[in-house]
Amino acid sequence: MHKQKHAFIHLIIALSLPAVFLFTACSSGEQLAADETVSPGRDSEVFTEDQITEARSNFIRGISARHLDDYEAAEVLLTRAQNILHQSSGVNFALAELYFEMSDYVNSIYYGNRAVELDPHNKWYRLQLVDGYRATGNNRKGVEQLQIILEQNPSDIDVLYQKARILSGMGEYAKSNEAYQQILDLTGPDRAIIYQRINNYTRLDDNDAIINELKKVLELDPGNINTLLMLNQFYLEQDRIEDAREVLEQARQRNPRHPETLVNLADIHINQDEWEEAGALLQNLVGDTLVSPGNKLEIVQYIISRYSNNPGNEQLHKTTSSLIGTLLETEPDNGLAHSLAAEFYIMTEDGDQALHHLQITTEIMPENDAAWRQLIQTYYIEGRYEDAIAAGEKADNHVPEDAFIMFFTGGSYFLKENYEKAVKWLQSASELPSRSEFRSIILGTLGDTYASLDQWDEADKAYEAALAHNSDNDVALNNYAYYLSEREENLEKAKEMANRALELNPANSAFLDTMGWIYFKLGDYEKAHEYIKASLETGDASAEVMEHMGDVYDKMGEPDRALYWWQKALEEDESRTHLKERLHIN
Repeated sequence: MHKQKHAFIHLIIALSLPAVFLFTACSSGEQLAADETVSPGRDSEVFTEDQITEARSNFIRGISARHLDDYEAAEVLLTRAQNILHQSSGVNFALAELYFEMSDYVNSIYYGNRAVELDPHNKWYRLQLVDGYRATGNNRKGVEQLQIILEQNPSDIDVLYQKARILSGMGEYAKSNEAYQQILDLTGPDRAIIYQRINNYTRLDDNDAIINELKKVLELDPGNINTLLMLNQFYLEQDRIEDAREVLEQARQRNPRHPETLVNLADIHINQDEWEEAGALLQNLVGDTLVSPGNKLEIVQYIISRYSNNPGNEQLHKTTSSLIGTLLETEPDNGLAHSLAAEFYIMTEDGDQALHHLQITTEIMPENDAAWRQLIQTYYIEGRYEDAIAAGEKADNHVPEDAFIMFFTGGSYFLKENYEKAVKWLQSASELPSRSEFRSIILGTLGDTYASLDQWDEADKAYEAALAHNSDNDVALNNYAYYLSEREENLEKAKEMANRALELNPANSAFLDTMGWIYFKLGDYEKAHEYIKASLETGDASAEVMEHMGDVYDKMGEPDRALYWWQKALEEDESRTHLKERLHIN
């Protein structure tokens, strides 16, 4: 409104020109633009007083129509006025504004230039022209117009500010900062302008200049913690550790409980191997009843992340453990505190403590899906399948239709040999949204479950689907191949899949055994012996592999060796009672 008021005053003044106007020649480009909106044939034309009066009336009506957003009427009326009053800077300016609002920037620039030519000292006309140039992306010409204004009035702060912003947008950060400095020279220190200069220096990657500007801010507000923290970061980037420490101590004096200050100070102590100082700072902060739980959690999360990157550091382990203990003492009913504790104990492979805090987390925060997933997975890894199943059943009431939870619950049922329940959970998991690789794992396990039920058609479908989602699922490749060999079906396909599984995981005992068993089914006992022997040499071979070696030696006509390996298999797994008949054991 401020701009429009002044512009309108100039329009009225412009209309008080003499009654006779001469059309001024323009360039061919400008003439082309003018031909679309201005009637030709006006050179040296003399207009009557009535024509001039009507033109002025059209001008006023055109201005009114523009303010009512009736651009079509405004364009007609202002064009009629300009046909008569074409030497009026105000009329040309009004058309420039109108066409700008209509997004017709070519005509806006044309009439803006006409207005400026007729009244070169009018600031508002040039500013309108700047808007037109900026709208067309011609920022360079916009800056030129701003510079002309500044030559006429070097102390115009608004124009200096606009110039600085445009130059920054053009990537001319140094020139932008020159303009901002001119503003500071006129106004004195101004935090907002100084921060604009800092932004430009950041893009110029000039840390020294940034530090100098931040010091200027501190002169205006010596206790500004945010500024001190910013200064600290730039000192650290320049390895000016003592300077960083000094500004953090200033921030600490300002607010002894400011978490970010203390964490940054502790970080310096940690990087300097000053563990006692770091631990004391963080311990006081986490133990402080006036510090918010959210800040405490952030601090402990920070130190856990430091520990995860350096798990072999005993002092860091001790500090992290102590902070977690303090956090749990001050926030015993905070589910996220127990979740962080569980995260730490999982890192340190303390399964019992991890499970304890995960259980508490799910009790306090039953809707915390991440805690349920971690709890069930930890039970699964620890081999506590019944607990995993119980947790999965409970989790399903609070976070239903979670593919991860359903998979580990179904997997636990599978390992407990409750195959019917396993199928139910795994089938449901496979139908939920999940990443392709994870879905492949779910479907592969579902294939294993159907195979355990001797439902071979369903097993094959599940394996095929698993491999469609991830053709490099080595477990699905191996297990599918093994079950085909057991059924003595499609052995060549089985061999191809087993070979691919071994390419992906060449030292896997089970995979080596599968390849050996396929060769056994193909009647190639030498090859079978080669792979099964390699499986045994891994040291991870199961009783089934030992039994297979006995079968190979039996086919190779070496009964004593066959008996030896069958005996080993029975000793390894007493449930293989069918071997007693071969060993002639009652």
